[in-house]
Amino acid sequence: MDDRIPHSIRGLLQSYVTLLDSQLPNLVTGLYIHGSIALGAFNEEMSDIDFVAFLNRRATAAETDQLRSLHQTLTALYPRWLLEGSYLQWHDLGLLEESVSPAPIYHDGKLVANEKFDVNSVTWWILKHHGIALVGPQPSQLALEVDWKVLVARMKQNLNTYWASYTYNPARIAWLLRDYGVQWTVLGALRQYYTFVAHDITSKSGAGHYALDHMPARWHRIISEALHLRQGTKATLYNSKLSRAGEAYNFLRYLIRYCNTLTL
Repeated sequence: MDDRIPHSIRGLLQSYVTLLDSQLPNLVTGLYIHGSIALGAFNEEMSDIDFVAFLNRRATAAETDQLRSLHQTLTALYPRWLLEGSYLQWHDLGLLEESVSPAPIYHDGKLVANEKFDVNSVTWWILKHHGIALVGPQPSQLALEVDWKVLVARMKQNLNTYWASYTYNPARIAWLLRDYGVQWTVLGALRQYYTFVAHDITSKSGAGHYALDHMPARWHRIISEALHLRQGTKATLYNSKLSRAGEAYNFLRYLIRYCNTLTL
């Protein structure tokens, strides 16, 4: 198994491949790990196990039910870990989400037969440059091209919609009062910043450490707090969750404004 896969999840992934081979032989002809594992930043407390699979044909209703049962078995055997991914067709490789055919997806512990999930330029870029093959050809052998200009344009759109919503949507602003919400928003938005200025893609933690070296000292405390939360550190740098939430809110507003001034 690839050396980048943490030992703690190797049993799960081996069981996953074994079950696919025994219960649905020859259906899955490509299975790849992307996300934090591929980027060398797997966090045992917070990271999902991101995968994208390719089928040699569309799954029947019975095969979709078998996939659902397979994931239930894996969850029972390895309840600590959460798989997240899609079962696509090979002709979907490299396509943007709006062009991908609806397919079985496994998300939040449920398998849904015909949906779209986590298929975008970033997915394909990580697969192409860092992906880990569990089944099928190595990523370097795949006919996969990623348009960097499209990736950056989509990322900027995402910054000004999804991430910006944490500065005006009351329910999402309230999420900044939670430990998880602070690390998710601060480090998640910083991943966009990192890509815009470094012309690369990194993990949430990687973006946070980069920001400490490149962003004004004014924001170092909230960035450090987010990194500590991501790492599971209990001690906080703030006197209250309310003041921390306010700092995270102000940082997000600053970061979005700053990124919108960059020439991409």
